[in-house]
Amino acid sequence: MNFIKNISKPVIIAILTACTIIKFRLLWGKRVQFGPGFISNGRLQIKGPGRVIFGANVNTWAHKEPNVLITYSSSVVIQIGDNTRLNGAGLMAACGITLGRDCLIGSAVVADTDFHSIDWDRRTNPDARVRSAPVTIGNNVWLAGQTAVLKGVTIGDNSIVGFRGVVTRDVPPNVIVAGNPVRIIKQLDDGGKMLTGVPSHFSR
Repeated sequence: MNFIKNISKPVIIAILTACTIIKFRLLWGKRVQFGPGFISNGRLQIKGPGRVIFGANVNTWAHKEPNVLITYSSSVVIQIGDNTRLNGAGLMAACGITLGRDCLIGSAVVADTDFHSIDWDRRTNPDARVRSAPVTIGNNVWLAGQTAVLKGVTIGDNSIVGFRGVVTRDVPPNVIVAGNPVRIIKQLDDGGKMLTGVPSHFSR
C-alpha cells in the first residue's frame, strides 16, 4: 500500500491512460483513434459500430459520471477536437457529432437523434420514422453540467450553455445562453468578456 501511495500523480495518469488506450485498441481496433497527449482515468465508455476520433491533448478524466460515447451505425463518427475536456459527458450519435477544439464539456448530453419516432404508430410500427440530424459544436464552447444539446444544432465558437440549459436550435458565437429552451442572456466579445446589451433573438 505504501508503494502505491508513493507513486506520483503523473505516473498514475500515465498508467491509467495507457490501460484505457490498450483496452479500446484491443476491443475496437482502428475504429477508435487517440491523438497525442490523450488523458483518461478509465471512466470512459465507448459503444456502437461507428468511429470515435480524439484529437491531440483531449482530457477525458471524469470525476463522477463516466464519459459515455455511443454510435448507432457503422457510418457514424464522433469527433473530439484538440485540447477539449470531457467530464461526465454523454455523446449519442446516429448521424454524427463534432466537437471543436478547446471545449469544456461537463455532465452534458449531446444527442443527434430523437431516439423514438413522434408518429402516432411509434409503439407498433418498427419502421416509424425517427428524426436525426448532425450536431456541430464550435471551438472554445463550454457546456455546463446537465445541459442537453439536441439534434441538428450548431453552437458557435466561444459560446457558453448554462447549467441545465436545453439547446433546441442554433446558438450564435460569443454568447451565453440558459434556460429550457435556452435563450441568449449575455453577449461576449471575441475575448470572452461580457458586453452591454442582449440580442433579442437567435440568428438563423
